[in-house]
Amino acid sequence: MVKGMRCLIISAAVLAMILAFGSTSSAEAPKGEPIVIGYVGFTLSPGTRPCMDVQRIAVEEINQAGGVLGRPLKYVTADNKGQTSLTVEGGRHLLQTENAKFISIEGRTEICLAAQENSAAMFKDYPHILVFNGPMGMELTSRVLDDYEKYRFCFRDWDPESSHYAQQRYYWEDTWNRMRPEGFKKIAFIWEDLAWTHAWQKGIDFLDLPDWESYAEGFGYDVVFSQAVAPRGTMYLPVLQQIARSKADRIFYVSSWFTDTESFVKQWADSAARDIAVDLYGGVSQTKAFWQMTGGKALGVVGSYTETDIPMTEKTKPFYEMAKKNNIPTQIHVHIAYADIYFFKKVIENAGGVDDIDKLITAMETSETTYSMGKMAYESERVKPFFHSKKRVDPKDPARATYPDVFLQPIAQYQNDGKMQYLGGSCPENEPFWEPYGSPEDWVSPAELRKR
Repeated sequence: MVKGMRCLIISAAVLAMILAFGSTSSAEAPKGEPIVIGYVGFTLSPGTRPCMDVQRIAVEEINQAGGVLGRPLKYVTADNKGQTSLTVEGGRHLLQTENAKFISIEGRTEICLAAQENSAAMFKDYPHILVFNGPMGMELTSRVLDDYEKYRFCFRDWDPESSHYAQQRYYWEDTWNRMRPEGFKKIAFIWEDLAWTHAWQKGIDFLDLPDWESYAEGFGYDVVFSQAVAPRGTMYLPVLQQIARSKADRIFYVSSWFTDTESFVKQWADSAARDIAVDLYGGVSQTKAFWQMTGGKALGVVGSYTETDIPMTEKTKPFYEMAKKNNIPTQIHVHIAYADIYFFKKVIENAGGVDDIDKLITAMETSETTYSMGKMAYESERVKPFFHSKKRVDPKDPARATYPDVFLQPIAQYQNDGKMQYLGGSCPENEPFWEPYGSPEDWVSPAELRKR
């Protein structure tokens, strides 16, 4: 009787497990030689570490589901400590020792150019795909068309500087003017002093695109201040004092995850410029942690905000929950880094393996997947510098036309108690998607937020 009761209890427990998990069996473990995916980046960087962490999880997920064409993936990394020489050394190690077939390089354009030359020199003996994670320098993909045979294996999972003119047009022509009835008339530009902002400071002649100061003035703005600052600079008070004297009514900081935006925001909140609206272009301000990092002094700051569970695609919520569970902040490039692994999986499947590099390159050029923020695909139009960069704008009309649903970028403001108020998207093509979540009219001035 006792034995029968014990068997009944065990059977019930097994049945409960089957009901809870669907099956007691798992996917067949992948076999054979691993397909190696590598990443070279600054391990201690708050911008890089999350990319490595999230890619490692993606690899584990794929292996648990049976691998790719029955083979396991292997994920390896190399620490470049933000240095060019170590980036090149890391790339050589991943190719020669690890036999990597896909390598992602994180770093500034200057670093990636050196890595690109190293890969080109090694490509014949170690055929592979090289992906640039984050840098926007046009040179990286312009040279793919200049010398396709030499650089055809190079891709950029972000987009070049010229792709951002359409977004800025929308901000200056529509979004800012809707934030307050009287509009914003005087802009103060602060530039992160790295290669990726130089094109916007000087203009892009071969595409007939103006510098951003002239571009803004074309929409009726008066640029009253413009200055480049060091990426990890920490003393902003003199700059903020000058901006206050300029009578600017909007500060536009063209920043990235290399920028010490947390120091900037804390000093802004205590400066004579504290009532001037602030827009940050990118970086750690895209996550909830930024509110704590600034001690709540980010009140009123506007920027791209991508740590969200808003269902931009069917994969947004699962991605957000996975990242939250693993304590991984989800800046834009973290979304894309995770998507890269699944894109590589699709590429390998479409190419029928990794032994034929020409088939792999063709699959990179023609494959498409859906990820947490839209569609992952590389530009196939043979137009410099868009070819082999992630799709974002129509390369034949980069100042106006953005591909719909390719990149659903939310813009939001830190409001009281760290609440994120969504203000819309970054292009008119995607604006209908964001209407249920907020609009530019929901913007509140920093001074008014402090009163509340």
